[in-house]
Amino acid sequence: MAFRGKNAVVTGGAGGIGLQVSKQLLSAGAAKVAIIDLQDNLEEFVKLRAAHPTQSVMIVKMDVANKKGVEATYEEIAKTFGSIDIVVNVAGIFNDKDVQRTLLVNLGGIINSTLSALPYMGKDHGGKGGIIVNMSSVVGLDPMFIIPVYGATKAGIINFTRCLANEKYYQRSGIKFVTVCPGATMTDMFTNFTEKIIFPETSDETYRILDRLNKQSAADVSRCILNVLEKDKNGAVYVIEGKRVFPLDLKPQWTGKEQAL
Repeated sequence: MAFRGKNAVVTGGAGGIGLQVSKQLLSAGAAKVAIIDLQDNLEEFVKLRAAHPTQSVMIVKMDVANKKGVEATYEEIAKTFGSIDIVVNVAGIFNDKDVQRTLLVNLGGIINSTLSALPYMGKDHGGKGGIIVNMSSVVGLDPMFIIPVYGATKAGIINFTRCLANEKYYQRSGIKFVTVCPGATMTDMFTNFTEKIIFPETSDETYRILDRLNKQSAADVSRCILNVLEKDKNGAVYVIEGKRVFPLDLKPQWTGKEQAL
């Protein structure tokens, strides 16, 4: 995929990985980038627009957990941009103590944004097709006992995205779906980490685990996400670790054809 002239949407784009993805897309030549986030980051947005004066940067303050709000946001973006080619869903939180909010933002937000984009991207709706990248995590692949709620949302993202990557959907819509699973990344998520876990007795072990992890920067992950967009491979699942992209070969565990006992 070439980025020059493309129109993109990034959720969670006010900071961390989402902001870095927005910067990378604009630097790669994207014509228009819409950032959806509940948070404000006026200073960074001003810098972003100043660095790319000939490109359009649209900021929409919206909670991705708000289904109707996200639908209205995509309608507004489509009217302003004319078309949408790329969606990168990054928005997410970590707070296992707030189970409902974690589910609504991390999994619900990805679902809301993805489904809201389809009417404006799908060839079956008059769109041009495109690609949607949903950010999961390595803890969505392998359980990490200290963060079960967060891990459950990330596992759900992988399954949801792989379902939509079915060839039947692609033939109809022309939209490709890809999942990225970053390893430990230095973002604000690590702030007050042990105050957000549901089992306080694991705090000491949590610190030991965090200290052992090989951490990467948000900029490292964003560069890898652009690399994934360039690969343009429908249904792919990638681990992002150590500034590199590793494709996964996820084999079926159930065929529905096993013989009865």
